[in-house]
Amino acid sequence: MLDSVAERTIRLRAGRRLHSTRAQGDAHLLSGPPLPRAANLAVARLFDEIALSLEVAGEQGHRTRAYRRAARAVAAAETPLEVLAAEGRLREIPGIGPALASLIDEYLRTGVMSTHARLVAEHPPGLAPVLHVPGLGPAAAQALHAELGASGLDDIERAARDGRLAAVLGPQRASALLEALPMLRKPVRALRLKSAWEAARQLIDALGAPDDLQVAGQARRGCELVVGGLDLVVAGPPQQTQATFDQLAGLPTVAEISERTADRLVVRLYDEVEVRLHATPEATLGAALVWHSGSLGHLERLQARAAERGWQLRPDGLHGGRPVSVATEETVYAALDLPWIAPELREDAGEIEAAAAGRLPRLIEPGDLQGDLHCHTEWTDGTEPLEAMARAAQARGYAYMALTDHSQALAITNGLNLARLEEARRHVQQLNHTLAPFQILLGTEMDILADGQLDYPDETLASLDYVSASIHSRFKQPEPVMTARILRAVQHPLVHTLNHPHGRLLTSRPAYAVDMARVIEAAASAGCALEVSADPARMDLDGGWARRVKAAGGRCTISSDAHSTRDYDNIWLGITSARRGWLEAADVLNARPLDALRALLRRPRLA
Repeated sequence: MLDSVAERTIRLRAGRRLHSTRAQGDAHLLSGPPLPRAANLAVARLFDEIALSLEVAGEQGHRTRAYRRAARAVAAAETPLEVLAAEGRLREIPGIGPALASLIDEYLRTGVMSTHARLVAEHPPGLAPVLHVPGLGPAAAQALHAELGASGLDDIERAARDGRLAAVLGPQRASALLEALPMLRKPVRALRLKSAWEAARQLIDALGAPDDLQVAGQARRGCELVVGGLDLVVAGPPQQTQATFDQLAGLPTVAEISERTADRLVVRLYDEVEVRLHATPEATLGAALVWHSGSLGHLERLQARAAERGWQLRPDGLHGGRPVSVATEETVYAALDLPWIAPELREDAGEIEAAAAGRLPRLIEPGDLQGDLHCHTEWTDGTEPLEAMARAAQARGYAYMALTDHSQALAITNGLNLARLEEARRHVQQLNHTLAPFQILLGTEMDILADGQLDYPDETLASLDYVSASIHSRFKQPEPVMTARILRAVQHPLVHTLNHPHGRLLTSRPAYAVDMARVIEAAASAGCALEVSADPARMDLDGGWARRVKAAGGRCTISSDAHSTRDYDNIWLGITSARRGWLEAADVLNARPLDALRALLRRPRLA
């Protein structure tokens, strides 16, 4: 299997040259021989398959993301891995630490990566697409492997034909999986928002980071899942934009050139991510960005306004009426008698009406946040001590953070029992003296137990500065049971925030069944905030639900769920979801100074 990965990579690169020759002629031949960096793409694929295997195994978080980041970085590295290894420079590749460098060295020496071999044998990466089917998760994928010997979608289809699939999954879930097979075989990977931006930035860096190259599409709108691939817009004269096309087509990460015209290049990367590069003159850049960033509904509304004014809106400008500048997005919207509308709002969800009436919100920005209310340390499942987490938060300009290590019921994370909680209290008091005026709020991420009871007694909760509550178990409870469970928690007078309210993990675990509309109404009435999580795997609440919290008169928090100091950097993801939910600073608890926050955390909580 390992040799076939390298062989597949070599064939892929050779085939890409032939495809480019057939499609574009000699003028667009990719330069250079196809083989010198074959090891780079082979290792990138191995790392990517390890990440998929970890997802099939049910693992999420830093390890999976680390392999994905490493895969992209290795594939993008211009220097062959053999050269970097010989010179002792493997760790110069972004994201490659000692452990991953050792795996690369093992592959270069032996042609085998034992970690990959073990994981793909136990958890075949070919079953990862199953995780995208609602109601099917890692347990179902593992059952398909263990009981059917399935390692990919073809095996699943054969099992469906002879009746074995229904025997393992049951008729209903087997039917749903069978119906989804054509979609699962579609060779375009959905990306979480953070992964989409990382991939886009790597491409832009590989192209020399030109100022005239910008991210558009779903990634620019901040969609939690970027489903259709990446859209980029490059502006300049034809000779310049065609040179950028040539550069992109020639990148070692490109597996296939799907389409090329004068103003559009579509390629597929080695990891099945589709990239669409759109070219436009500088004079029409604004129109191109509006066109390639807005949702279909938003664009249809803009086209209707353009038609009312005698124009036709196209990616190359406004045509048919008086000449008007479309070099910036602001000029396009101004021509349609609208203020600029932020990309996060371009979903045809009332933003056109609000803009026309002068009622667009002043959307929250990263600088509005005064602190982070969801942080973990090495005492439970974090990786760094409290002092390091606090100093990193202080260095970001925050005035405070909340220590929210897990409560005692979550044994898998070494949750804090009452004695260890008291030890944490003493440590918080010492650090608050040392770091003043920065303050650590003593809090908890407390488990909501199966019947809705809380994991700490009331007298303990009353002694804490901040109480957040989460579901971490019994995800498959029926909707009435789960809803009642969460309602009991958010209506408890000592609970300040419900964390990651749907319990989902993007691309791998669906949300549990809950009547979220009832939860939002009850939380707003009781003064319990709902978290907008910046965890890249969660991004929960999403923008649509955050907006419903605002409409119900409730408040949100925007927090990183940091398990390391580096995780604070993910806060932009939560800000993006909040902006998609039309949230302003007044709607967010941790956009307040510490004194104002403490006042809100006391009863009554909603002032």
